[in-house]
Amino acid sequence: MITQYDIKIGDKVYSLKYNNKALRMLEKVFEMPISKIGEKMQGDIGINDLTEVFRIGLLHQVPNLDIEQTDEIIDEMGLQKASEAIAKAFELAFGAQEVKPNSKN
Repeated sequence: MITQYDIKIGDKVYSLKYNNKALRMLEKVFEMPISKIGEKMQGDIGINDLTEVFRIGLLHQVPNLDIEQTDEIIDEMGLQKASEAIAKAFELAFGAQEVKPNSKN
């Protein structure tokens, strides 16, 4: 099950979600496998790419979201928080969670 990462901005809540459809769209837009996109995001990602990744993560909630509307959302929250939100949403998409060691009695 793919979970989403909710972002509250004022009285609005946006939900970043990278389900299969969003991941396929990212691969198509960036013309590379999702693993390479993940590597790119951990390195030097430009504003255009960050904005597009953010936009695609919101399309499940706002299907006709355009890049200018995405700019406004990111401007409201700030680039750093937008980048952190993408990272958290990707972690949720791939099931990254804290793994607790098995305890033996």
